[in-house]
This record gives sequence, C-alpha cells and structure tokens, in this order.
Amino acid sequence: MKVNKSGIEEGSMIEVTEDGKTVLVANVGGSFYAVGSVCPHMRCQLQKGTLEGSTVTCPCHGSSFDVTTGKIVSWVPGMSKALASVSRYLGWAKDLKTYEVRVDGDYLEIS
Repeated sequence: MKVNKSGIEEGSMIEVTEDGKTVLVANVGGSFYAVGSVCPHMRCQLQKGTLEGSTVTCPCHGSSFDVTTGKIVSWVPGMSKALASVSRYLGWAKDLKTYEVRVDGDYLEIS
C-alpha cells in the first residue's frame, strides 16, 4: 500500500483502504505509524476518534490504543474488572494489528 504523506499533518491520522485492507495512519512527532483501523470492542472506526500524542481513543466507548505499538492503553473505561477480564479471556480486548511503514520520498509504503 502506498500513501502520499503530504496530507497527514503532525498530530493527525487518516484511514486508507487498498485491496480490501483498511489501516489507520498516524503522524506522531513527524514519524508515521500504521495500525488496524477498527476498534476490536464494537468495530467502531478509530479515524472518527481522537489522537492525543501517540494515543488514539475510540469514539464509541473510549477504549484507547498506542498507535506506535498497537497496544491497549485503556479498555472501555467504566467497565467492571470482572467484565474486562472476561473480554480479555474471550479475545475481545486485544491490541491493534500493526503494519510496517517505510518512507519513500513523498510516499509511505505500508506493509
């Protein structure tokens, strides 16, 4: 997947789709990162959420993820610990898939 990086300002993110694969591309401090674009909780589009530093927060229920690693920062704030444990056990609470990003001139190559 090749994406023109000029439209991705520092501190912003975009969703891109190619050949059925959709990823979220974020510019954090001038470095680019790509992760899965859908929250594993209720399949909400993370692009509609907020990006603060390296943390994207889901617009639906507030789960947050580090776009530099894909790791969960917070899983559905306000959810009981018991239900959060069940979510992890059932595989609902999972990290985002990460993709390799390589800068090639004005473009990002995502694989």
